[in-house]
Amino acid sequence: MKKFTALVLMAAIVLGAFAMTACEDSGDKTESAQEATESLVSSEDESDESNETISDISVVESKPEITNEQLSSINDFIAQYKDIPEFTVKAKEIDATGISKNENVSLIPDNSNNVFTSLVVKQFKSAAKSAGFKKIFADDSDGTPAAYNDALAKAVEKSDIVVMYGDINKDSIANEIELTQANGVKVLSAGYVGKDMKDHYVDYTIPIDYQLAGKLLADWAISKNKGKVNALAINNSDSTLSTSIYNGFADEFTKYVTSGYCTVQSGSSIEVENGLATKIKQALEKDPNLNYIIVLDETMINDAISAVDQLGRNIKIIATGGGTSAFTSAENGKIEMLVAQSYEWTAYAMVDYALRVLDKSELPEQQSVPVRVITQDSIKSDLESTEYEDIDGFYEICFGANFVTGYRSLWGLD
Repeated sequence: MKKFTALVLMAAIVLGAFAMTACEDSGDKTESAQEATESLVSSEDESDESNETISDISVVESKPEITNEQLSSINDFIAQYKDIPEFTVKAKEIDATGISKNENVSLIPDNSNNVFTSLVVKQFKSAAKSAGFKKIFADDSDGTPAAYNDALAKAVEKSDIVVMYGDINKDSIANEIELTQANGVKVLSAGYVGKDMKDHYVDYTIPIDYQLAGKLLADWAISKNKGKVNALAINNSDSTLSTSIYNGFADEFTKYVTSGYCTVQSGSSIEVENGLATKIKQALEKDPNLNYIIVLDETMINDAISAVDQLGRNIKIIATGGGTSAFTSAENGKIEMLVAQSYEWTAYAMVDYALRVLDKSELPEQQSVPVRVITQDSIKSDLESTEYEDIDGFYEICFGANFVTGYRSLWGLD
C-alpha cells in the first residue's frame, strides 16, 4: 500500500438540528390544537430527563383551496413510484473486473443489529463479489467508535477503498479516517446524509436522493386530505439521515398544504421501544386535531403503532423504511403507506460508486436508488402473483431484479 504524507485536517461540518421557524396560525388549526402544541413545548422544556423538544416546525397560512389540477399532479407523481422501478441509471459503462481484480474493499456498517443495515451488508458482499473484487471485508459492528476504529485499522492493512454505511458520526473517529486516507485508502460515506449534503472527513459522499422519500410522504398526506394536513413527524435525533428525509417532506408540505401544521417529536435511539411510544402517545393526547403521523426513521415505526393502539384513536401512520418489520407493518395494515427503500439497490449503488472512484472515472451527480410507494393492497396484489410463489417476504421482491442485470450490463459482465 502506498504511503502518503498526512493530509491537512478538513474542517468538521457541524450538522445542525432541524431549523424551526416561527409561524402564524393556519385557518384550520383550532385553538385547542395550538394550546396543545404550546403545552408540549412547555412540558419538554421543563423536563430534566430529556433535552429533546417537540415544537411547531411548520405552520402554513391559510391559502386558497388546493385545486383539482394540483391534486391530479400530486397523484400522478405518487403513481410513478407505485410499481417495480425500471433500471434507468445513466452512467458510463466500466470494466468492473478490470478495475477490481487486484483490489480489496471494506464495508463498515453503523450497527449490524439494525435489520436494514444487516441486509445492506449481506447484499454488498454479493454485489462486490459479482463486480470482481479480490477480497471483501464487512465485519459486524456494534455501532461504537471503537468498532469503527478497529475496522479502519484493518482497512489500512488490507483494503484499497472503504465504504462507511449508515449513521456513523465521523467527528469521533476523525483521526482514524485521516490515518486511513494518509495510507492511500479512499474513504466513502453512504446512508449518512442525502445528495443535498456532504459528509465530512471522507473523500466522497455517495449522492443518494433521500429527500424523495420525504416528498412522497408529504404528497400522500396532502392527497388524502386535499391539502389540509395536521401532522406529527417522528424524528430520530441520532440519525442525520432523518434530516435529509425531513427536508424533502418540509419543502413539499410548505408548497402544497393549504391549511394545517406539522409538529416534530424527536427521540433518541435509546428511547426506541424504551419510552418513545409513551412520548408519542402523550403528544397525540394533547392534540386531538392530528390526522397523520409521519415516521422519518424506520426503527421508530413500532413505537408509533404502539402509541396509536394504546390510545385507540383513528389516526393514519405513514413511514419510510426497507427492513422486514417495515414491510410487515404495511402488509398487516398498521401503517397506511410505506415509502420503501431497497437494501439491494443501495448495495449495488455503493459498489458502483466505489468502482468509479477506483477507476478515476466521471462520478454521477446522483446515484440512482429509487423508492417505491406500497400499501397493504399493493403487497397483497404482488404476493398473489404466481411469479413470487417461492418468495418468503414481500421485501425480497418489492424492487424486482432488473437492477441486478442493469448493473451487470453497466459493469461489462453481461
